[in-house]
Amino acid sequence: MQPNTSRFSRLVDLAKETSSDKRRELLREVTDAFLATADECNDTEKSYFGEILGTVSTGMDIAVRRRLAEQFAAQENAPLGLIQQLANDDYSVAEAVLKNSTVLREEDLLRIAESKSQDKLGAIATRSNVPEAVSAAIVEHGDDKAVHKLVSNQGAKVNRATFLRVVERSETSTILQAPLAERADLPADMLNDMFSFVSKDLRGKIQQRIAALPPDALEKALADAKRDVIADMKQVKDADRKAMVFVGEMVHQRKLNESLLLQLTRSGRMVELMHAFARLAEVDVKTVRRLFNGRNIEGVAIICRSMRFERGTFSTIAMALQENKGSSTSNIHEVLDLYEQVTSEAAQRVMRFWRIRKEVATAPA
Repeated sequence: MQPNTSRFSRLVDLAKETSSDKRRELLREVTDAFLATADECNDTEKSYFGEILGTVSTGMDIAVRRRLAEQFAAQENAPLGLIQQLANDDYSVAEAVLKNSTVLREEDLLRIAESKSQDKLGAIATRSNVPEAVSAAIVEHGDDKAVHKLVSNQGAKVNRATFLRVVERSETSTILQAPLAERADLPADMLNDMFSFVSKDLRGKIQQRIAALPPDALEKALADAKRDVIADMKQVKDADRKAMVFVGEMVHQRKLNESLLLQLTRSGRMVELMHAFARLAEVDVKTVRRLFNGRNIEGVAIICRSMRFERGTFSTIAMALQENKGSSTSNIHEVLDLYEQVTSEAAQRVMRFWRIRKEVATAPA
């Protein structure tokens, strides 16, 4: 179909009509004309149609613009300019286009994401195909609701750096934890990191997934974890620095043992306890801090079990963590039962990941 320039020019002139009824009628006619011939239109004709539709719809009420967006959202041949206009409109207009239009380019989505409109970020997050760069922008600019939609969407492509940001964010945003743990593409070392702060139910699922990893995938995950450790070694706080000096002195005096852990626990010296516990168990302090702050008694049990600590050592630390968080203290028998439920095999599997940070941090430069 060859473009009828005079016809399009006439339609453009009609688009300048001020009567809302005539403009609405014109919008319907042009929309119908385009949809009837969309497959036959070349780029020039699509551009003409887009110009007319964009001009006519501007200034019309939201209901009309929303209807237009819904009609063109699923059109693969929709005019780019019109789709861009609709995507940048009020959210109630833009929603259908942001969720479904394949005409929108990656740069269009990034530009809209940078506007920080949370509703629009959430809509983009549900697209059937979300590129890595767009996923990163959603995590950077989006609130927890938008990021939850993103990680719940299996069609969203997420790279390692973005996953790391979401995992760190999920420590304090529990709504992100379940969809993250269910993603097949979440790096295994990050999945294992989540074990230190998620709920008991999720910890069980994580253990199952880690146990099912083939040997080559497990080795790759460990190698990836090693590469991330150096970037994670940040400035040490004064309290942590003093605790490190204290623990170093205890090592020198050969007093770093279970008895010291019990003394620190009973005297409420939690920072020193975390560093002593980490040093004795040969894991990094960040992991221990996550366990303690998250009141992750099962995680503490795994470390104690792997180190063959006495049940009394574990129960004293576990009960203290619960008291420090102001929660109702569990029955001592329930705590000890939890310790017995942790198998040596499961403990060693999880500990292998947790010890990676320690190994890299103490390795020669």
